[in-house]
Amino acid sequence: MQPIQFIEYYYYSTAYYLLLVFLCWFTTLYYIGSNGQKILHAEESLSQSMAVVLTVLMIFFVGLRELARDFGDTIGYARNYDHISRIAQYESVNLKLEWLWVDMQIFCKNVLGMNTHEFFVIVAFFYFGGMLLASYLLTRKNLWLSMLLFFSAFNTWSYGVNGIRNGLACSIVLVSIAILATNESENNIKKVFCVVLMLLAMSIHRSSVLPSVAALTSIYVVRDTKWALRFWFASIVISLVAGPMESFFSSLGFDDRMSRYSEGKYNEYYQSAVSHTGFRWDFLLYSSFPVLLTWYITSYRKFTDRTFSVIANTYLFCSAFWIMVIRASYSNRFAYLSWFIYPLVFAYPLLRMNLWKDQDRKTALILFAYSGFTFFMFFIYYFGTTGFKGFDQYWWR
Repeated sequence: MQPIQFIEYYYYSTAYYLLLVFLCWFTTLYYIGSNGQKILHAEESLSQSMAVVLTVLMIFFVGLRELARDFGDTIGYARNYDHISRIAQYESVNLKLEWLWVDMQIFCKNVLGMNTHEFFVIVAFFYFGGMLLASYLLTRKNLWLSMLLFFSAFNTWSYGVNGIRNGLACSIVLVSIAILATNESENNIKKVFCVVLMLLAMSIHRSSVLPSVAALTSIYVVRDTKWALRFWFASIVISLVAGPMESFFSSLGFDDRMSRYSEGKYNEYYQSAVSHTGFRWDFLLYSSFPVLLTWYITSYRKFTDRTFSVIANTYLFCSAFWIMVIRASYSNRFAYLSWFIYPLVFAYPLLRMNLWKDQDRKTALILFAYSGFTFFMFFIYYFGTTGFKGFDQYWWR
């Protein structure tokens, strides 16, 4: 396969966001006039197939991108893939190493003979496929709306073209969370399968140990969402009072990348790419919306739904960890360990729980604001933070 040529690489992200905002707002118009709950009583329809088609299109669109600097770490991953030795040996299974990522590249190149673009298509397949499978397991007949929430999430694009290894690992964990949340009382075979998935995710990117442990904690230890909410709020106080805690967590051996980020061990180019350090109130505000929805559902409205509790608690625990390392450089990379669950915290209650009599309209308004925020942040990223730097490069070139 060859890279897509009909769109120049500097228009890629623009095309992605414009397509998504169009689809989200068109869907908003479809539901905004309803005073009922068509969403909760949805039947199998063409929209289910449309969700699959859209996912396939995104897999090839993202996978067949150009190898350009505009896509962040893509060039680095491509260079590593191209330099894999033809006689490279498979890594021995070592839980301290991310062996699966290495073996996956060796297998795709040496056994299947894939070029770099075909390998990226495989990565995108598992990245977006994990979202699709989790949506199917949790939202069933509302697959279209669920996938729109995933595609239009703030970090979906970034971790599809930049932090692809982290994104891939988190999508595998996402499937495991969906299975565990919906089959808590099932036989142990599914539970063992989910744990195996989590171990495989860790073998791609070690940071996925955090959401894996958070999910297991939500199922077997802290089942009450009220305690998870208290822990999240307490993490803010701890972070403000105790100050930087990055060194403490890095000393636990969580991920050697944390040590480099917290100690400033990155080159000059990447240092200039870090947006801000310090306590990220803007990131905290963004992270608080699922927390507010969780509080509204569980504490204010007194709903009890075990599946939602697992999803929400996992998000809260992961987000609390990030808040305590919020001052680290590249803190967005740690924030993603909770943000990849962000769409599910919205999708499951909006599409499966009977929250309001006019649920269609409220869901449409939330989708409008949700996707609108992402598009707004895309606009700000290119035009608002650096004195309109990149205006000619990305729009009028």
